[in-house]
Amino acid sequence: MSSLDKYIFRQCLTPLALILVVTTAIVWMTQTLQRVDIIVEYGQGLAVFAFLSILIIPSLLAIIIPFALFGATVYALFRLHSDSEIAAMFAAGVSRRRIAGPILLITIFGAAVTFYVNVDLMPRSYRVLKQEIVNIRANVASSVLRSGEFTNVIDGFTIYIDEVRPGGQFVGLLVNDHRNGDSPETYMAERAIMQETDNGAVLLLKRGNIQRVARYTGKVSIVRFEEWAVNLAAFNDRPRELQLELTERYLGELFNPDMSNPYDKANAGKLIAEGHARIAAPIYAFAYVLVGLYALIGGPYSRRGYFFRVSIAGSAIFFVRVLGYVAQGIIETSAAYWALYAIPGSIVLIVGALLFAPAAAAKPIIAEGAA
Repeated sequence: MSSLDKYIFRQCLTPLALILVVTTAIVWMTQTLQRVDIIVEYGQGLAVFAFLSILIIPSLLAIIIPFALFGATVYALFRLHSDSEIAAMFAAGVSRRRIAGPILLITIFGAAVTFYVNVDLMPRSYRVLKQEIVNIRANVASSVLRSGEFTNVIDGFTIYIDEVRPGGQFVGLLVNDHRNGDSPETYMAERAIMQETDNGAVLLLKRGNIQRVARYTGKVSIVRFEEWAVNLAAFNDRPRELQLELTERYLGELFNPDMSNPYDKANAGKLIAEGHARIAAPIYAFAYVLVGLYALIGGPYSRRGYFFRVSIAGSAIFFVRVLGYVAQGIIETSAAYWALYAIPGSIVLIVGALLFAPAAAAKPIIAEGAA
């Protein structure tokens, strides 16, 4: 790269990094609020919350990177225009292709990162996220049992615990099991521990008693014990096999739905459309950057500023992205998957031709309003 190429490269790379960090942080914070229930309802610590929140970032990057490339392109070129450096470059015979070259090099890298996130990192992180959430919600000790509260686990089964300790340990328990109306039972124990077995979760009570009420006589019988196990497997809602949704699937799973799976059979078109949309996503990066380039260096030089052009360019890329989402929803039933590539691809071809066509490149840059 020449000194000019390196200079333009740096002018674009710095705002790109800033936009990526700031935008991702803002969107990430709004998304993490949806995971606050992990702390509030399931008693998890900040470390678990932070880990789950980090797993959201790859899915955000897949959407933010193309827009960040557009923003960095517009900012860099607008700054060069403000310092009259673009005018000096054109006056020195520098072509549009030469100016666009370093920016397109960054775009290639950004598109490659977007592709990698879409086909590997996003489904991988979402699978870990889903598994962790399922494990947390399926863990009775962490999800429903809290210190100093009467917890109705299911209808007819209530637990009170004086103190919940780490590792599924409890102090001071009262368990009221009246699921069987004919013979309700009340357990009291000094301590207990939650254990996972092959048959599910078991609450192992230590040093306590069981109080049973006879149905017909109303007499209360008390049985003392040193250890007693209460099976909680029926309360564990952990699914045997996780149902993978769109964002949690790799390309091979999207393009080859399992027709023996009811979910896949009902959403086969949606799955295939999602696969094509992920492959087409990097094309949007080139489309956005080319629109930004054309807005700043594709027309005549203007002493009045480029706000109007940038506004039109921003509206255009927003419309193209929305059109892509709409098309993805429509082709789920029509199988016209080529449209997902045609929408951003047509923008790349049309704007690229307008920007780099020999005839357009040969036009002199004339100041608007100049005599």
